[in-house]
Amino acid sequence: MTDPNARYGAGILFVLLATVGWSLAGVFVRFLPGLDGWQINCWRGFWMSVFVLVYLVAVYGRDTGTKFREVPVGALIAVATFFTAGSTLYVTSLTLTGTATVSVIGALSPIFAGILSPWITQERPSLASWLAAGMALGGVGVIAWDGVIAGNLLSIFVCLMVPISFAGQTVALRRYRAIDMVPAICVGGFVTFAVAGVMGYFAGGHPGGGFPVTPYQMLLLALMGPLQLTIPLILYARGARYVPAVTLTLVVMLDVVLNPLWAWAGAGELPARSAYVGGSVIVLAVLVSIFGDRWLKRSQIVEA
Repeated sequence: MTDPNARYGAGILFVLLATVGWSLAGVFVRFLPGLDGWQINCWRGFWMSVFVLVYLVAVYGRDTGTKFREVPVGALIAVATFFTAGSTLYVTSLTLTGTATVSVIGALSPIFAGILSPWITQERPSLASWLAAGMALGGVGVIAWDGVIAGNLLSIFVCLMVPISFAGQTVALRRYRAIDMVPAICVGGFVTFAVAGVMGYFAGGHPGGGFPVTPYQMLLLALMGPLQLTIPLILYARGARYVPAVTLTLVVMLDVVLNPLWAWAGAGELPARSAYVGGSVIVLAVLVSIFGDRWLKRSQIVEA
């Protein structure tokens, strides 16, 4: 695939498909009411990495170990750390507040990606990207204001840490886009399994840490791992090879629309009115992020 437009289009498609998978998080969590964020992250991370490892063996066979060694140590640590932090904070935030609020505040990630990109990936966001990020920030404000008024400051703080972690992971993937970074994601899942399992004892107050779950809960988590994480992360890592970091994070904001939709359809969680208003603004921002540069170029050609 040598045509830049074809690569860009393929990257956008990969990220869109990844977003659909990620958006299932809310409905899975709602079907696991007896578990806290530590327990969910512990086993979700484990099953994600197991299936990622299966994927890597299927693709690379005997060269799988080589692919792990090809990833620079710094990149491995960065991606694994950001994944562990973001994954844990995301599921924890879902246990503290509504799905729509979590999703929309997560839309702040393009702002952080835009700030980090020039320093880490040497990519300067375009005018259209900054315009889209500003629109997204406005949509976030609509939802976040409801949470502040309600006094949910802790949940808002936890939610804000999610886009920071996601932006860090995105620019790290983009920085090392010439390398297959899926092995780093695999390591991140196993680290999450260990960290969440231990923290479930110290922070969650469970005698067995984050590890004890019922057979039924384990079945749901075994489904959640590959469907909501493994497949989307593989697709996202591939999309990161062809799409700038800010656009990547902006496209993922469609999760704002899909996540509450699945939670409503599957678990009966009705989004607040502000979620519709903020979500509409963010959908428009995503369209600007994808097509904005092309619209600007066309208008310049017509004026010339």
